[in-house]
Amino acid sequence: MSGSEALIRIAAAFLPRSRREVRREEWLADLAGAEELGIPRVQVVLGALQAALAEGVSSRRGTFTRRRIFAITAIGVGAIVIGAPAAAIAVMLVSDARGVVTVEATDDGQREVFWRDYPGIPELEPEDILSGPTLEEGEAEGRALLEEIETALTAEFGLEWAPPPTGNGDQVAFPAQNYYGGPSMLSGLNVQGRQSTSVPATWAEKERALEIIASIAARHGFTELTLDHDSEYMTAAEVKQAFGGVTPEESVIVSGTIEGPTGQWLMFGVQDLSLDRDGRFTEDAEASAEYGSLPNTISVMYGANGLLPGADRAEFERRLEPYVGLVRPEPLES
Repeated sequence: MSGSEALIRIAAAFLPRSRREVRREEWLADLAGAEELGIPRVQVVLGALQAALAEGVSSRRGTFTRRRIFAITAIGVGAIVIGAPAAAIAVMLVSDARGVVTVEATDDGQREVFWRDYPGIPELEPEDILSGPTLEEGEAEGRALLEEIETALTAEFGLEWAPPPTGNGDQVAFPAQNYYGGPSMLSGLNVQGRQSTSVPATWAEKERALEIIASIAARHGFTELTLDHDSEYMTAAEVKQAFGGVTPEESVIVSGTIEGPTGQWLMFGVQDLSLDRDGRFTEDAEASAEYGSLPNTISVMYGANGLLPGADRAEFERRLEPYVGLVRPEPLES
């Protein structure tokens, strides 16, 4: 089984059980026919990951988020997953033209509320959006946080650093959907830090690296570090297929996330190809080398699910007014 096929199967594993087999076979068929159509195999993998995200997030809202699927696959396919151009993958939200509509009681009877015009996103409270950092502040704070982590890792291990892999060029902010049938006024933020040119050799040293990342993040209001090996949606076999080992100590890839305030997060990955027992990860690393991805590396990424540009605050508050006091409905099925 190739690395691309393994990632397709992992993507399917994140779907509800009723959809897994059908989607897996569809995506594997697309992968098999990709070269004949002149489509890069990695683009099919990206499409499957994005589709799994879109379908899975609605069924597991609150525990399954965009960063979870990226964290599981980002290092394995290099910066192609982290920094795929937004136009490269079409993700369609299937809904009627009205989007999500609820009926609310009023003094005069009832009124329909059209949530396609909601300016935020389901998972963030409007008050947190308005009191949190702006998009511009989030980017600046994220870059400073990544630099602080890099400096500390360098002091501890004597690491050297290379530019992050290519993908989106200088683009770090991406328009967000409100998941009710329309666009949000918020933007997602993905700021990729530089990648180390080597990785600590022992598990004790890798653990120390993770401790450093977690301690710095905690000083900035982030919560505890979570390893993707602990995902409740993957079997032991799927974990081994994704990371190269059942436990972090024996794995080629050790990755995870740290939750931050206002939908912010850090995603990290450690890749050590000396632990690649069957060559799958080496094959993937060679495929992503053209994007500047290094084979043995520590990589950290800062992101946010939705931050509001500073200039849009007044318009956001105006568009929010019809929804004040209402309970946000469930987002659309994809």
